[in-house]
Amino acid sequence: MSDPVIIKPIPGAYAFEAVGEEAGWSQAAQLVGLGVQLNGRTDILNMNDDAESLDIPQVPRVTHRMPIYDLESFLRSRKIEVPFRWHMLHGWSQPTNRRMFESNQIVPPDLQTMEFAELVDDVSPRLYEETLDRHSDTDTRAAEALLHLSQFSRYQVVRVAAAAILASRRLRLWWPTIEALADGCLSESDTVQQIAADTLSRIAPRHPALLELLSQMGQGNQPGTSSAGTSIIIPGTWARFRSLWWQPGGSLFRYLQQEPGKFEQADATLLPVGHDLYEQADFYRWTDGLSGTDQTAAAYDLAGWAGAREVHDFKKVIAHSHGGNVALNAAALCGMRIDLLVMLHTPPHRRSSETWGQISEVVQRIVSMRTKFDLVVLLDLCWSTVKLTRTTWKFPKKRVHNWTFPFWFSHGTLTDPDVWMERGIAKEVAAAYALTRPNAKPTTNPTTLTW
Repeated sequence: MSDPVIIKPIPGAYAFEAVGEEAGWSQAAQLVGLGVQLNGRTDILNMNDDAESLDIPQVPRVTHRMPIYDLESFLRSRKIEVPFRWHMLHGWSQPTNRRMFESNQIVPPDLQTMEFAELVDDVSPRLYEETLDRHSDTDTRAAEALLHLSQFSRYQVVRVAAAAILASRRLRLWWPTIEALADGCLSESDTVQQIAADTLSRIAPRHPALLELLSQMGQGNQPGTSSAGTSIIIPGTWARFRSLWWQPGGSLFRYLQQEPGKFEQADATLLPVGHDLYEQADFYRWTDGLSGTDQTAAAYDLAGWAGAREVHDFKKVIAHSHGGNVALNAAALCGMRIDLLVMLHTPPHRRSSETWGQISEVVQRIVSMRTKFDLVVLLDLCWSTVKLTRTTWKFPKKRVHNWTFPFWFSHGTLTDPDVWMERGIAKEVAAAYALTRPNAKPTTNPTTLTW
């Protein structure tokens, strides 16, 4: 897990006045909060305590998008000069056609120059303050300008978050947007890489940066005859590319097989939570698509994978990100039986009461573990207005035990074995699994835990 562990984010305007890693991630969160509202999902922030803690300003939904030439006029009216010919650097090409620039004697600027970083440092607080002005009609225009300029921030998480929001707004894409997303696909941060790859796969699926990631995927499910264990880990959308924590031999996989570690107390069973994880070479993986159709296909694939190995009842399924939706779909559509489903950072999809009833018939207990203001989940909401699958912020309390941890912004913190050890998560998972066993004391109301 390569994301910073942030316990206390910097709220409001202070995020744009501070410097350092926490400032960068806090700025990105502010931009995502603005972007969700500009895309018409104000309802999400209204019911989100995390947004209140971050002191995110309220802005109305934008119905008329700001053309790039209007943006330049808006900035000039505030005596802000962008040090390049922005309107000449448009393009949707994959990658940007640099020969077009050369033929016009235009050299695309480098996103990460000190000149740009200093410009963003100087301008961002002013534009952010203008979004707070509820007595004028410039708050949304200031928010849009802030998003555009943030693509040149010194912080990669800010550049990628801003580019992802602008792409979700279906604007004509400009060079900085494509460049920031392509660069983010190479990020050392799991969360930044996922935001960039998610977005690029939607707007430029043949971009070389994305194809490079796909080339690292490796092979899919392989046929096998080895006897299966009874528990599995399902990766998220991009986990197959670089983060191998979920595979046999990976960091979290090994930890779950071996816990309790020497620094933590044993649970009541004295048996590692992952002692029965499937670890043969033909372990399950899926195609990692973002669409609901991809996740539905993966659900049928999972059911077929289990049937081929004569697994009729998974004891524990630990699923990351949209891997959790794959497991829920497999339960609803295929009747796949699971004693305990543990979802890490899973974006909640809206499901009907009938569908949840079908899931409850075959899944005994569901736990959703999340961090605060998960940027990937929130950016998924930005796209929900143009997707068939509607997303929400939390799973229904009547169906799912929601556990919230005091870590901010990351989409990968809960895949880190050190976090499991520090917070005693394995012990809680073991306790949840014990309640699915015969003669366990039944519980009718799922719990909501906050660490």
